[in-house]
Amino acid sequence: MSLVLVDSTAFLSLEDADEVHHRRTRELVREAVATGRRLITSNFVFDETYTLILARLGRARAFAWGQSLRAGKLVGLLRIDADHEDRAWKIIQTFADKEFSYTDATSFALAESLDIRSALSWDRHFQQYGKLEVLA
Repeated sequence: MSLVLVDSTAFLSLEDADEVHHRRTRELVREAVATGRRLITSNFVFDETYTLILARLGRARAFAWGQSLRAGKLVGLLRIDADHEDRAWKIIQTFADKEFSYTDATSFALAESLDIRSALSWDRHFQQYGKLEVLA
């Protein structure tokens, strides 16, 4: 079973019907599930997404999103460990001409460690990283 890494930009697009990519993100999630791909994310992306939804849509929506993700089976939630963080810092050093967030770099490190080849993201940094097929 292949894995798809889900980024905060995709989660925000799913949660906010006014987001420009809302419809397309829903389609991509349906396609991934229909083709037997497993969606995963990290605790760092969870944090980033909760904070984005909190700032844009309010506490009630952020809390409901977090409860749903934590209780659901659609998206697996993995923890970033010290090895991922060490690799993330090396990625940031290596791509000195890019402005990857620390969370993005930990996502890239997680993808490397699990041989994840696809990501669902609207963040241009995932394209710039160049090692993932970006579904969005």
